Amino acid sequence: MDTRIALFGIVAAAMGSLLGLAVWAFGGGALLMVGGRFIAKSPKATYWRSVGTAVLAAIASGIILALASGLSFRLLGPLGFVGVLAGAAAGLLVTWLIIMAMFAVSFGKAILAWLPTLAMAIIALPVIGFLAAVLVPAIQQAQELTNRTVCMSNLRSINSSIMLYKSENDGNWPADFQALITKFQAPPTMFTCPCVRSGSRPAGRTYDYFYFPPKSDADPRTIVACDIGNNHRDGSHNILRAAGSVHRMSAGEFQAALADPANAAFAAALRLAETSAEGGGNSAPR
Repeated sequence: MDTRIALFGIVAAAMGSLLGLAVWAFGGGALLMVGGRFIAKSPKATYWRSVGTAVLAAIASGIILALASGLSFRLLGPLGFVGVLAGAAAGLLVTWLIIMAMFAVSFGKAILAWLPTLAMAIIALPVIGFLAAVLVPAIQQAQELTNRTVCMSNLRSINSSIMLYKSENDGNWPADFQALITKFQAPPTMFTCPCVRSGSRPAGRTYDYFYFPPKSDADPRTIVACDIGNNHRDGSHNILRAAGSVHRMSAGEFQAALADPANAAFAAALRLAETSAEGGGNSAPR
């Protein structure tokens, strides 16, 4: 269900972008033709040439703005808006150069031909801003839900490997994740939570999940593995119980579960791992 929501969000965003480009092409092309033929006095400013010019200008300026935004925020951090403004200016310059080439007019007349589209931009920008404010959080939420589902799937895969290990080792729990990797060649992705934001994983962290082997007679409710740190934006955790079930818990529910006497040893080991210099992630010895 979460995957379908994410796909719907991506498809909706793509269709919205194409629709926006179409509106800009035909509407902007009509205004550009008016500016080209009656203001810049260009005989080459036909309707379809104007539509093509509007499409080329929109794509070129959009690419420039996207690249400038990405690079500026990566390199300049809080001052990234400076790069965004520079990208917008560069995109506008490219737009005028494209009009100049397509209409065979001077640079000054290219600016004059573009002026009628300014009215469309003034109307369109607030609409685009409103749609972005609505769609971007929805897409991010859908992606977060999908990532949580993958995270739970990872824990189920970890549980399957643990159960197989126990069946081959007289019911003994594996000492750590490395035992599973060594015995079953478990893929590294199984221990990586997709909810961890890029660049936020602490240096030295080996795994995004914490595992602590319980006693052989442990209560089935005992937590044996969970997300470590703040993998999820809302502070929730996915957990694996000794019985093999996987659950999602809110931050409050997780803290309440750690307070359960059955999870006392797990809670102590988790606190130690999360405050370690390596940022946690490795299973702790008993």
